Amino acid sequence: MKKRCNRGKNGKTVGNGSISKTRNSGRISVIWLLLAVVVAVSLTVGACALWLPDRAPALLGSAKEITSAPAGVQEYTGATQVTMIPTVSQTRELVGNASGTVTEDISSQGLTSGKTAMKVNGVSVVALATATPMYRDLATGDKGDDVLALNNELARLGLPASAKSTTYTWNTSQGVKQLMSAAGDTSDGSLPLTDVLWIPAASVRVNEWAGTVGATVAGGSVVGKVPGSVTKFSIQNGQPSELDRTVTLIGQTATLKAGTTEVDDAEFCAKVAATQEFQSLTSDMLATGLEASVQLVNPVQALRVPAASVIGVNGSKGCIVSGGRTIKVSIVGSELGASLVEPQGADAAAITSVEIGSGLTGESCR
Repeated sequence: MKKRCNRGKNGKTVGNGSISKTRNSGRISVIWLLLAVVVAVSLTVGACALWLPDRAPALLGSAKEITSAPAGVQEYTGATQVTMIPTVSQTRELVGNASGTVTEDISSQGLTSGKTAMKVNGVSVVALATATPMYRDLATGDKGDDVLALNNELARLGLPASAKSTTYTWNTSQGVKQLMSAAGDTSDGSLPLTDVLWIPAASVRVNEWAGTVGATVAGGSVVGKVPGSVTKFSIQNGQPSELDRTVTLIGQTATLKAGTTEVDDAEFCAKVAATQEFQSLTSDMLATGLEASVQLVNPVQALRVPAASVIGVNGSKGCIVSGGRTIKVSIVGSELGASLVEPQGADAAAITSVEIGSGLTGESCR
């Protein structure tokens, strides 16, 4: 049998097997080309995705400036811990004015103003803690700072007197009569210097006491010595408050007056000094100070605002701006970046927000 042959255009004979192989090769080449193109495009897209910057979501766009902040009312007690430094006076000498023999000694428990210290020749010598020491005999009509001091001390003791007066009045004489009567003596209302022993505080301890029973004393001589006493307690690096505060020290309390940082109440100082804890402290410990607590006598309803919202601060005064209105305030305290203020001429509860940042531009505290 003869083979069938195909002739090409050039007259050559081409077999069927050769034509199939040529067609298959062409298809494979096209496939690889397409794959190469796909890979190249993928790599290009990936590179673009990797290197081109991300487009920020709308939610992450630049934030608007905050020009106001919420404000709220809270009770403020001003409770805080402080260190108080005591001031201790020097040893004082007690000079007697009576002369004679001591017939009774009543100093063993210390000396208290208004109470008998001793008796000389059977006559009571009364201790008196006057702001100005007694230095002369006094009677109705006399005037001076010593009379003022006597009047004030008699009034403090609850006796008749003309408090804050520099004149020895009839009331003063009645107070002196009652004073000497309580000591077991009579009086015509005048006050001889021999009947008085001046002491530097309402209550004092004495040492080196010469007024023992049977001893002879002379007017103008030292009858005893008073060790240094605490005259005041001061808050270390303290800042005064516009409100009265209560200070508690070793279980004793006193009022710290508005505008002050020290307590000089004689009774408070004496009570603290009499405690076992205080007496166990060395001079170095006293110089370091004692821990105490302080808080307002009457808590206040304060407005809590961001510290940055208070403008024109001058001491404890300043201003806040709320709803376009400038309000003067008193700064009563601060807590964790917030200021506690008392608005003047405005209801704190009615202020719910205050301006901050550029919301305060052009505002001033007048």
